[in-house]
Amino acid sequence: MKPIIEFKDYTFKYRSQVDPTLYNINLAVYPGEKVLIVGPSGSGKSTLAHCINGLVPFSFPGESTGELQVGGEDPSRAGIFGMSKLVGSVLQDTDGQFIGLTVAEDIAFALENDCVPQDEIFSKVDEVAEIVDVKNLLKHAPTELSGGQKQRVSMAGVMIDDVDVLLFDEPLANLDPATGKKAIDLIDKISRTTGKTVLIIEHRLEDALYRDVDRIVVVGEGRIVADMTPDELLCTDILQKEGIREPLYITALKHAGCQITADTRPQHIETMDLAPYREKVQAWYKEAQLPPPRPGKQSALEVLDLDFSYITEDAAEDFKGPVIRDGKSFVMDITPGIHVKAEEKSLFELVTLLVDNANKYCDPEGTVTVRLRQ
Repeated sequence: MKPIIEFKDYTFKYRSQVDPTLYNINLAVYPGEKVLIVGPSGSGKSTLAHCINGLVPFSFPGESTGELQVGGEDPSRAGIFGMSKLVGSVLQDTDGQFIGLTVAEDIAFALENDCVPQDEIFSKVDEVAEIVDVKNLLKHAPTELSGGQKQRVSMAGVMIDDVDVLLFDEPLANLDPATGKKAIDLIDKISRTTGKTVLIIEHRLEDALYRDVDRIVVVGEGRIVADMTPDELLCTDILQKEGIREPLYITALKHAGCQITADTRPQHIETMDLAPYREKVQAWYKEAQLPPPRPGKQSALEVLDLDFSYITEDAAEDFKGPVIRDGKSFVMDITPGIHVKAEEKSLFELVTLLVDNANKYCDPEGTVTVRLRQ
């Protein structure tokens, strides 16, 4: 089978830099593959993505040597517009991709540029919106959406053009863990149902491995350090050497003295065969000693009886009641009704939003109470 993306001895140097960012890249990606590209900040993984979608050298000028073919085209000759017909990119900053005043207009943008008949546009927008689960948001402005919703709208915008390659540049960058899992699950669903080639550029490895990938390509200092299956890679020390945090359960097993092997399927803790490691882990657990508490140290942060879960319904409701004070904590009372849609928002975002709104209605000496409803 012929690769849909192929680098041969490819080197690239930005015009503003002395040294190359990518060195002698040799990489082949085949149609229908789902490949995860990981690397620390500054390793060159985003530059690799920009070479594939044509942003290099047109938006980011520089010099290159070697060969690069994407769908049989040379990106340096096809241009950004030409590559947009082959590669759909969801960038790290989703806000920078929005064009339309509503979600529906934004998804339809590419079809309108191609002068597609209006009836066909409506049909395709509904079809893609259904796939990424934003059909109920079509009349909303993109700026009104949460981070996870914006991510899905961006996916719809690139899928509408029926491209062969879907490129996700750090799709988890602005998402909390729960929303990040939803994004990875949706990418996996798109990969399985459409058969398109999927590239995920990410450094949050454990979150990105929430769903299966065919291969993991590790980029370090502008070079391909490893190109392996997840099970093979997690048995090595490559991630640690490159400054990429491996899944915590892998770190724990190694700390207990376990020699991880690929046949135990370490890609997912849920399906991993833990039987060969049970004895060593139990022995390590029995021998482990916690360090004694430091006397005379005052806590910088104290959390008491905290319960938390990600919620998907309205998070705030009207609440009137006495202020509760016990020396450690307090509850503040919101007199006007403040309703916040909490879907896909982190606890930090919720509290910040609620307090900001509450400050509009409370005097400086007043108190504000927030009650979360699940």
